Amino acid sequence: MDRCHLTIALLAVFALPAVAVAQLPTPEEYAERAEESENAPLFQSFEPLKITLRTDIEWLRDERNDSVEVEGTATFIDLDGSEVVKPVDVRTRGLFRLNKQNCNFPPLRLDFPRSQMEGTVFEGQNRLKLVTPCNDGRDDYQRYVYNEYLAYRVLNVLSPYSNRVRLVEITYEDIEDDYDTRTKIGFLIEDDERMAERNRATYLEVAGLMPMMADGPQSVIVAVFNYMIGNLDWSPVYFHNVKLIRTEDARYITVPYDFDFAGVVNARYATPPPELTERNRITRVTQRLYRGFCRAELQYEPVAELFNSKRQELQDLYQSFELHEEDDIEDALDYFEDFWKVIDDPEEFEDEIIDDCRDPETRR
Repeated sequence: MDRCHLTIALLAVFALPAVAVAQLPTPEEYAERAEESENAPLFQSFEPLKITLRTDIEWLRDERNDSVEVEGTATFIDLDGSEVVKPVDVRTRGLFRLNKQNCNFPPLRLDFPRSQMEGTVFEGQNRLKLVTPCNDGRDDYQRYVYNEYLAYRVLNVLSPYSNRVRLVEITYEDIEDDYDTRTKIGFLIEDDERMAERNRATYLEVAGLMPMMADGPQSVIVAVFNYMIGNLDWSPVYFHNVKLIRTEDARYITVPYDFDFAGVVNARYATPPPELTERNRITRVTQRLYRGFCRAELQYEPVAELFNSKRQELQDLYQSFELHEEDDIEDALDYFEDFWKVIDDPEEFEDEIIDDCRDPETRR
């Protein structure tokens, strides 16, 4: 296939959905939605929210049918300190963690009736992903949840184009008493559409994107962030653990998510992508490899300026996280030290990032 026909074929594969001008929000609607999403009560605090989830927990664990929702109730302490009980539909979700061979407890999605949540901490929310330890009987799996939660918070510091998160202290109660009641710490992830609205954007469901169609500065931030946390489990081309939003000024922004395979999390079940183990001799997830594309915006000075301007805030984020053991905090900060050495040295940046950036045409 010649280059012309190859380009046409790729454009067909990665074509963006047509968005009629009439379907786009007006400037006033963008502003109204942004204000509402920004001020959502759920994400105005970092304190763990206490929730009791009562549903058919054992069925969810056994069947893991991610197309079936199970009715239940969520009991939580509301904004005024009162206890509130609301209906909620629950279903399993995910890919790797949905498999019983990988996790004995699946990730969940909580679907609240939005019309009934006005005036509560969940006002404006309906579909929320819940990240919870994928093994409910081991303490180290709780640590993985903390590490992934903090990775989301790191991206929040670096860019508003990221999903906000809220810790939850969640007690699981089975309606049939087939599952022993237990309490775990997890976190809720901001809905993708709400995240887009907060940034005066619309959420797009697409299968992929030509690399250079994405906004350059944000693409660099995303790639350097993934390098920082040691995350190889993502693709801005085929949208593996990446989503896309279109801003009011027509920029296409990639937003990464799902960081449990990152080196800073260092989960015992995480493995490097097979295509990198042979080609790049990656043998463990704690090894870093820059997976972003070569582009004009990938320059040492602006990258170093941005990340160094956030360095103290990021260190404070970890050092102030009281749920983690002190040793776990030190391990994470030690892991970041090699990243800061790259940021502090133009030659290291050239060797570790510029020299490894991927060709947009060959994607190698």
